[in-house]
Amino acid sequence: MLYWLIQTLADHPALACAEPPEGLLSSAEEARFRTLTREKRRRDWLLGRWTAKHLAAHYIELVTGRRPALRDIVILTDPDGAPRLQSQNGDASIIDRLAISISHSRDHAFCVLTDTPGYAPGADIEYVEPRAPGFVTDFFTDVEIASVHHAPPSAQPLLTTVIWSAKEAALKSLRCGLTVDTRRIVCLPDEPTADGWAPVIVRCHPELNAYVHRGWWRQMGGFVLTLATADIGRPMKTAVSIAEARRNGDGVSP
Repeated sequence: MLYWLIQTLADHPALACAEPPEGLLSSAEEARFRTLTREKRRRDWLLGRWTAKHLAAHYIELVTGRRPALRDIVILTDPDGAPRLQSQNGDASIIDRLAISISHSRDHAFCVLTDTPGYAPGADIEYVEPRAPGFVTDFFTDVEIASVHHAPPSAQPLLTTVIWSAKEAALKSLRCGLTVDTRRIVCLPDEPTADGWAPVIVRCHPELNAYVHRGWWRQMGGFVLTLATADIGRPMKTAVSIAEARRNGDGVSP
């Protein structure tokens, strides 16, 4: 199962001031925060942790009925740049089985969490806007280029954004990010579905020696959200927001 959450700088006044909300950071995270010098980087870093910790806390509350303090959920950075959760209290057995991915765009943070063993999630959020003329030809495969060119002109900015965002999410799930040529992965989105999420067909070039199980996308306001999972072969249910999980009562999507 995938769970997701979006938060913005408006969700806490301290975030917009590039200051940590009280009770958010562990002592180690506070030390890391003090090394950040650029204000935008500080805001994004804080907003990402605010979002990821709230999502993890919501998940733990769904599972145990008890909500942990945010400072007891620690977010570390692995050598490949991917975020990793760690617990400072008795929730280690739960936290250790979770994997997350975080993305930022225009004062929004989008976090995805999975509790399925063996899955690595990738998340991306992008603002929909026209791209430079050479963007598609520089970064897309031939089949993706054809898909964009065959779409009505009015639909091309959205489709271009979805394909690019899906590539980022898929490469994050493979734990390589944009260190890989984006033309080594093909992402072909389906039309939106009734619940907002639509599948994305993801194919990796043989050179990557990797497999992305599936992807999804949806539009929310002026943004595109994309998810992807690299896995060891076990099928996964579609994405569900933490709010939907709470409404359903058991964290399982309809």
